[in-house]
Amino acid sequence: MIIAIAGCAVLVALGAWIGHLYGGMIDLRVYRMGGSVLLHGDSLYDAKLPGGSNLPFTYPPFAAIAMVPLGAVPWGVALVVWTTISVLCITALWRASLTKTFWSFVTQRKRTAVLIALTVLSLLLEPVWQTIQFGQINLLLTAMILLDLIRPNDARLRGFWLGVTIGIKLTPLPILALLVVTKQWRALRNAVLGLLATMAIGFAIVPHQSWRYWTDVILDANRVGGIAYTGNQSFNGFLHRIGDEASWVQPTWFVLSAAFGLAVLWLARKYWLADERVTAISVMALAVLYASPITWSHHWVWIIPLGVSLIRGVNRIWGLNPAVVTGVLFYGLFVLRSIWWVPYRDDRELDWTFWQSIPGNSHLIVGMIAFILLVITSRGLPRQSTPEAAPPA
Repeated sequence: MIIAIAGCAVLVALGAWIGHLYGGMIDLRVYRMGGSVLLHGDSLYDAKLPGGSNLPFTYPPFAAIAMVPLGAVPWGVALVVWTTISVLCITALWRASLTKTFWSFVTQRKRTAVLIALTVLSLLLEPVWQTIQFGQINLLLTAMILLDLIRPNDARLRGFWLGVTIGIKLTPLPILALLVVTKQWRALRNAVLGLLATMAIGFAIVPHQSWRYWTDVILDANRVGGIAYTGNQSFNGFLHRIGDEASWVQPTWFVLSAAFGLAVLWLARKYWLADERVTAISVMALAVLYASPITWSHHWVWIIPLGVSLIRGVNRIWGLNPAVVTGVLFYGLFVLRSIWWVPYRDDRELDWTFWQSIPGNSHLIVGMIAFILLVITSRGLPRQSTPEAAPPA
């Protein structure tokens, strides 16, 4: 199975490269720039990607250290290896998200074919394809978090890889709150150790760059791009598209994020105590997506496990047929890529009509509908009083 799926992933990577489908792989170029800068001893946070984009490196120093191998190999090798890893992560997400009940209806011989089919079809999803064509790291981080936290509670260093993902890209940080409200103290300890390990490695190898990042660069929100851009599918992006730089935008964003975060924590805890781990983690990811200052559309690769969780919830309450329809609509809306149907860039988002704002904010709308449905379908979930003693998913 592994060889067949890996072969499929390599073919996808090579085929897209040969067909010039990547659109420049701009983020992979930024990652390689970070690794290359460290190899040459230059200033990491002063470097700009050549070629007119002038994009800076915005990630913690550990991310640049991890990208040194990609910066050391030829571009073609880095492109194929990175894309292969991303495609394999799609497969891993489907395999982790689908339940034992689903796999019980699929013969061992057909499981590989099912996973390959789901992996290839996932490339039609806007967040997934955006991640692939930009060479983004989202699929890898999502797979690391999900595969880490669904492990049995007594698994060695469970939670550590969550901490490592935070040390690579800060956005998963709010997921630590799930560990707190479900009293997963060992996993929380391991996550903190993982984050501290990445910081320690950064200070050991590039102390000056690390000090600059954690005391200065981390506070510079202007390094990540335009907030009102349609690709920013977060509360903050939505509010800036309505009010631009109005004084009420930032306080409203804070209140919305806090209120939604508390609602997400309540629901995620409810699913976790019912041993619905994939659903709990996927719901928690919604808090990250909505509350982050910048949530590019490719960050929404969490829709893979979220969609599976939604289908399961609808099936539990209303049956198979509504569940199938829900799944088709949920994933289908992301295939449509409607956020790109409307005028964008150069602040044209500020002039959207009401009807243009619907497709322009469609990730947010679909995600909120999914959240509401998961609240409704959480009725009747079994409850457990000892989270640490819950059986593995």
